[in-house]
Amino acid sequence: MVKINLRSTTNKTTPWWLPGACLVLTGWCANQYVSLISWYQQFRELSEFEAMLVMASYLLGMIPALAFGGPLADKFGRKPFSLLALMCSILGSAGLIFGSMHDSGLYAGRVFTGFGMGLAMVAITSWVKLISPGPAGATRAALCTSLGFALGPVISGAIVGATASPELAYSVHGVAALAWLLLLFTAKEDSSVDLAGNHSRAEPTTPENLQRFYRIVLPAAPWVFGMAATGFAIVPALSNGAGESSLFYTTLAVAVTMGMGTLIQPFVKRFNDLGKIQLMMAGLATSLAGLLLMIVVSLSGSEFLGTIAFVIAGAANGILLVAGLSQVLDLAGSADVGKLTGRFYMCCFIGFTFPTFFALWRSIAHPAIFIGILAVLCLLSMMQVYRSRKYLPNVVLEEVRNSP
Repeated sequence: MVKINLRSTTNKTTPWWLPGACLVLTGWCANQYVSLISWYQQFRELSEFEAMLVMASYLLGMIPALAFGGPLADKFGRKPFSLLALMCSILGSAGLIFGSMHDSGLYAGRVFTGFGMGLAMVAITSWVKLISPGPAGATRAALCTSLGFALGPVISGAIVGATASPELAYSVHGVAALAWLLLLFTAKEDSSVDLAGNHSRAEPTTPENLQRFYRIVLPAAPWVFGMAATGFAIVPALSNGAGESSLFYTTLAVAVTMGMGTLIQPFVKRFNDLGKIQLMMAGLATSLAGLLLMIVVSLSGSEFLGTIAFVIAGAANGILLVAGLSQVLDLAGSADVGKLTGRFYMCCFIGFTFPTFFALWRSIAHPAIFIGILAVLCLLSMMQVYRSRKYLPNVVLEEVRNSP
């Protein structure tokens, strides 16, 4: 197993929660729009496709950040890109505020949001990993990311429900992110961490671990955020129809889905054996169960069953995020932490396109068929992961008692 080479842990000056809070803030920005999808359809006259497209435009910023941000952060350091991630997150909220005057602001805001979130996922995730003991970094990074994803829609939904002003909700995030940005300027990146630019000490990823990455981790990755997006964006539409869900129900959808994803992570990490595929398979099996329940929701329109689907989708998201990210941070050489983390999240966000395809599909065929196709694809992912279990190392990930 490849180890990150650190000289010492006694001279660290930056606590892990300082960059960790940046993951919370960028995650907050990433999901503050999604609980308002139906609200925008009802009160800002966006069609279902337009509302879903605004959400998906986030990927236009996310993909290049994940593709190029990781290698650059490996080479030049994590702090500069962490600062840039927060700056883009602030610009994302500013763009969404401008969306009250023109729809282009919504798209621009989501693109900036995606770029900031992409940088955060590679630069800040690897920074938290490198200043945390053992496997605690993967757990802390995943928890902070999921916490931000859960808090953002709850805060924006509560503010809009009370004031009917999404611009106020976006302003609250912008002020909080600006305050933390100023604090992050005072942080010092530990110089003992190997960067890819230091070729004398940086270690590449072994060919065996690359096989493990491509054959086991990536096939399961789309379901990490695929299940999250399906839970909080598609299920409300299955229960109530296009643009008919109440603000309370759409906020509940994101809060329960992402909240469950956050809450389950400390529990499942205790069973995360890097030498076995059980946790990965459990996450995919949970995904399949959630998709099958969603077919029932689409046929019955039951909000009660929809709420259960939120819980299952969130559990799948949390399990797969812990299983996948811990594999990536374990297998990556010190020269490739950011690069492989970026590639992992790029594949994770394939699933974020599901709601947009769903909106297109609904105009030509029954939604249950679309969910059925997703279920078949999920089953194929399970088969691929199971077939590739021989590429796993014979090691056990020990529980870290001082991790959150």
